[in-house]
Amino acid sequence: MKIGGMKGMLEGFPLLASLAQEQREKLEVMAQEICLKKGTMLFSPGEPTQGLYMVREGAVRVYRLSSQGKEITQEIAGLGSAFALASLYADTYHCFAAALKDSRLHLIKKKEFMDLVTTDIKFAGEWIRMLSMLVIRLRQRLSDLYLKAPKARIAGYLLLMAEMQDSPSITLPVPRRELATLLGMTQETFYRTTKELANEGLVRFTGKAAEILNFDFLSEITE
Repeated sequence: MKIGGMKGMLEGFPLLASLAQEQREKLEVMAQEICLKKGTMLFSPGEPTQGLYMVREGAVRVYRLSSQGKEITQEIAGLGSAFALASLYADTYHCFAAALKDSRLHLIKKKEFMDLVTTDIKFAGEWIRMLSMLVIRLRQRLSDLYLKAPKARIAGYLLLMAEMQDSPSITLPVPRRELATLLGMTQETFYRTTKELANEGLVRFTGKAAEILNFDFLSEITE
């Protein structure tokens, strides 16, 4: 793990898009750049929390262990994502986070951030608004996960990855068997459904890559 100073590099993150330039500059002062090699553990349960993380490059998997010792993926934070927001209000981590590929993150340090929240009323108000929007998006994601058919879930995920990577040719952040767990379906259902998408000429899968061949029809599936 490589840690270094960082300033002026918080532009382009959706979470911070609505902040005034002055507020963003305050965050930049308290931020650090962290470079992780693929497979490197960022944090583990019981370790003291450090702050919230933002992904500039690469991807990080956040997961926990079941009582049987099985890894359960909670989140895959890709380009432009923020994660570990709840750790700002906890003393220790309750899950694991590891780099899925060589990654570059920005850590906004916990103590400095919480000091800003308690001393800057305008920033505190904007932070509450941003958290509220995250809750709304999470509810929508849960709705999609449990109410939509498997094909719609997979189509929606592929379209999201294409948007994040700005390309119809997608690099999947984890093996497809792990995406099945993330999307709330069995591996058998996931593989059967991706084969249907491929046979219909909508998506081409090759290893850990996927290419969207028909955006319009794939979008219709999600509706």
